[in-house]
Amino acid sequence: MHTVSSFRASSVAPVQIRTVIADYLAFERAQTHRRLFVARFGFLAVLVGIIGLGFHFLPPLAAWLSIGVCVVPPSWAWIAELRCDWRLARRLNELPGGATHVVVPRRGEGLGARKS
Repeated sequence: MHTVSSFRASSVAPVQIRTVIADYLAFERAQTHRRLFVARFGFLAVLVGIIGLGFHFLPPLAAWLSIGVCVVPPSWAWIAELRCDWRLARRLNELPGGATHVVVPRRGEGLGARKS
């Protein structure tokens, strides 16, 4: 589901609009970094697990510690994304006359749906 926030730009100070847009872009950037970190460090963790635990090239403690270290950057990115999301939500709640709507896609219009 998507959330859409709307407000009248004429009733909001330009400074507030700039901060909302800046916070939104920061949230999008944090979300992108988190997705990249999860994919890349997840692949690295699987690779270390196969090499260390599967082929026994590393002692078990070293393999598990290496896998644990691969979990840390995506976790930090997730925390940064949450902080950006909370900041954006707070800025949107501070806007006068703002309205937030949850938009449910119609049947067949999801992320993986095909258009004929």
